[in-house]
Amino acid sequence: MGRVFHTSDWHLGRQIGRHRRDNEFDAVLDEIIEIAADFSPDVIVHSGDLFDSPRPGLDDMRRAAQALRRLEAIAPTVVVAGNHDTANVLAFLHFILNDMGHREADQVQMRFATDARPDGLLMAEYPAGAGELTLRVGALPYLHPNRFVYDFADPAMATAAYARRMRAVQADVYHRLAAGRSARDILIFAAHLFVEGAMPSHSERRFSVDADYAVATADLPAVDYGALGHIHKPQPVARAGFPAHYAGSPLQLDFGETRDIKSVVLAEIAPGHAPRIELAPLDSGRRLVRLEGTLEEIEQRAGRVGDAWVKAVVNVDAPTPSLADTIAKMVPAATVVAIEERRPESVGRLLDREVTVQELPGVDDLLRDYLPSRGITGLVLDRAMETFAQLRAEPDLEDPAPCCKETLLTAALAGEQEASR
Repeated sequence: MGRVFHTSDWHLGRQIGRHRRDNEFDAVLDEIIEIAADFSPDVIVHSGDLFDSPRPGLDDMRRAAQALRRLEAIAPTVVVAGNHDTANVLAFLHFILNDMGHREADQVQMRFATDARPDGLLMAEYPAGAGELTLRVGALPYLHPNRFVYDFADPAMATAAYARRMRAVQADVYHRLAAGRSARDILIFAAHLFVEGAMPSHSERRFSVDADYAVATADLPAVDYGALGHIHKPQPVARAGFPAHYAGSPLQLDFGETRDIKSVVLAEIAPGHAPRIELAPLDSGRRLVRLEGTLEEIEQRAGRVGDAWVKAVVNVDAPTPSLADTIAKMVPAATVVAIEERRPESVGRLLDREVTVQELPGVDDLLRDYLPSRGITGLVLDRAMETFAQLRAEPDLEDPAPCCKETLLTAALAGEQEASR
């Protein structure tokens, strides 16, 4: 039987308002490592988003390196790049954990999957079941739509819909993973992506959990276990046809996750048998509590809050002086990070979410209506809208991906120069 320990979406560096959560991260990482040590896995999979920022601070880099070093001392570890991670940051972690230790290739216990191109996919094998079984891990890092344009040579990959492109990439992962498979091989698909039907916590980046970026469950590789990251709410993936789970984030990251019970996944897998999947709950970290109602209603609930992060939405008839002090006294053991006054006269029809979503035009609609008034029509309009869509979907505006047309032109010029020699 092969044992897989699955964790994900640490988001080291995430804050609550102006408050850092270093002590909470330290505590939950200790808890994760303790559970892993008790489980004695054959391989550990982290399915993406080690960090909350593409440029993590030194303290968060140190925290990640120390935690990963402790994990790799328990079992070989694979880390998949998420949409918040960058290849350069993970390459630096690889250097710290492997190269600085002057390890030979066969001694490397920590591997990072940062490349989704066919020649860069991470495929790794690990012994399991006292050496009688082999765990094969195929890893797919987060693949932003723009990346297809300049990371893949196939022109069709640059023009096909995102779902079709992802289907092709996942099929390639499975082809490489299953090549030469024997009856004693256990296949693990580790990926950072949004699968249709998954329930987001709405603390994820909004565009990345849009329906346009959802992967069909039918397109997931038919493996023995799918270790998925990106969605912060721990959950199985329904209708996948095999056990696939989102491990979720280890802490409640914002007030969209107040009902989430955090966990790691313990998977025991044997060829020809249904796997045994257990969710080990994580208890570290402060709860996030949303208090909503009148001051009287909030006061009735306040005694049950205890040590927590609190957001208060207060129904008042008029501006209330010293409201922050009043709420703080109600929850003395908590940290109040946000207070919102809600008055009846300020709640208009446009604040109704359904009305807003259904009746107000989107940015794309407004732009498409505006540009023709400036003389931009036809093919030029279509190209402008396409470029705007790419800019909106860019995952890191401070570190933008190369422009697709610029990349294609550069490649074409290089080809012409090569042909003229």
